Amino acid sequence: KQWYQRRVAITAGGEKMSVEKQKVIALKKMANEVQIDHETAKRTLKEFSQRMIQNIKTREDELLSHLSTKRSALNRTINGKIEQTEDKLKMVKQTKEFAEKIQKNWSEVEILNVRKQIVDRLQEFSDSRTESVDNIYISPIRFAPSGEDALIQSIWSFKNRHLLKV
Repeated sequence: KQWYQRRVAITAGGEKMSVEKQKVIALKKMANEVQIDHETAKRTLKEFSQRMIQNIKTREDELLSHLSTKRSALNRTINGKIEQTEDKLKMVKQTKEFAEKIQKNWSEVEILNVRKQIVDRLQEFSDSRTESVDNIYISPIRFAPSGEDALIQSIWSFKNRHLLKV
């Protein structure tokens, strides 16, 4: 009877040991799955982050291109105005120099003969309108970000919506 009781105790102990071994195996398997899930989630998060960063860089490139295009257009406008003004300045200077030369070197009769041409030329300059620099409007080039707070809030909400699915 004692032998039988010991045998039953040993058998029960063996069964208990087998159950505990199965629990250890199941827990180790769970730990391994947690590690695999962690690595998968980490890789997915990094890929997502890289896509978001790439989207931001793409948009940055588009905006930089737009700013450069605007700068070029404004510079063309300004350079055109400079060229027009320099041309007019050159013509006024030439006319002035011609009038001074005539006054110095020509007789009154010769001056009277070209007087109408000089007066017409000077009148032409006074009739042609040159914009004052103060009246020329060049829109400033600015970048004013908007929506940044909403984007940051959205980024921070990812942890709540995507990471904490336990």
